[in-house]
Amino acid sequence: MTISLRWPIFVKVSIVFSIVLIANLQAEPVIEFIPDRNDETLFNFETDEMSGTIRTKGNYHGVSRLIDKRTGKQVIDERYSALNLFKLMSVNQVMDQPRKMESEVTFVGGQIDIRWPASEGYQGTVNARYEISGKKSIDLIITTKANATYRSYEVFLSSYFDKSFQPYVFLQGRGKKKPELVLPRFSEVFKDSVLVFARDFHAMRPCGDGRWQRSERGEPNVQMTAVRPFAKCLAIVKDPESDLGVVLTAKPEDCYAISTRYYSEKPEERNTSYTAFDLSLFGDDFSPGESRSVRVRLSLTKLDEAMTAPFKIHEDLLAEKSDAEPSP
Repeated sequence: MTISLRWPIFVKVSIVFSIVLIANLQAEPVIEFIPDRNDETLFNFETDEMSGTIRTKGNYHGVSRLIDKRTGKQVIDERYSALNLFKLMSVNQVMDQPRKMESEVTFVGGQIDIRWPASEGYQGTVNARYEISGKKSIDLIITTKANATYRSYEVFLSSYFDKSFQPYVFLQGRGKKKPELVLPRFSEVFKDSVLVFARDFHAMRPCGDGRWQRSERGEPNVQMTAVRPFAKCLAIVKDPESDLGVVLTAKPEDCYAISTRYYSEKPEERNTSYTAFDLSLFGDDFSPGESRSVRVRLSLTKLDEAMTAPFKIHEDLLAEKSDAEPSP
């Protein structure tokens, strides 16, 4: 015998409404940028964990303000910014600087796009898309298209933090030794230079191919010193007064080197008045018409002695599928 249960229509409607309500309550709220009322070049954002500002014009476009709500600290050096596109380079040349190039800004659907068209020095286009990727993280997707042949093409991405923060990198061990987390400290051996931690020994070559010694466009000559390879494409800055940390990470195939300034408690031994990390993105040869995208994640986090959170942030990014490329 078959028993058929017929539910009254109001019961069915109530069940459907309850399911939709529960789903909406469980869904993460959409976090979007808000245009600043007083300055059209600024966009503000706020979550339960952080607040900040994206600057879209000027030398220091990018994340100009980032406050960790748990500690109340502003982690960015207020003179500069994070996720800032500094230089476009290839073998033995600086093609141009997005900081100085004309740009177009688009704000659609909660995303901020800064697009740099071709210039006298660079035959191609670059697009930087800023997104809020979580309650404590901001993503930058850089899409570049080359209209010429460039060897070992590089977008040099800089992030400047408060000078009190300490920079940490996770480096390969020699031979059978295990990788280790290292705080690069002052040494007379590499005084006044920028330390480069490349993906492998092949990736160490570009920093010494002449691109940092060209000065025809008024570029500063910088001594880039290649040292140990990184074990993970992961840069960490730590507040020495608390457990607050900031993480920069990308997929290793998209970032061939990480560079930083050595740390010292003595101001006279430091080569800058800030703490900084740079990511050397791409690094491959580009042919005319070729286009590629990379994703970089900037995250606030709480640190423990084992650096569990930064490693998880990095592994989560590695596990994500690549998105469709923004139009270059």
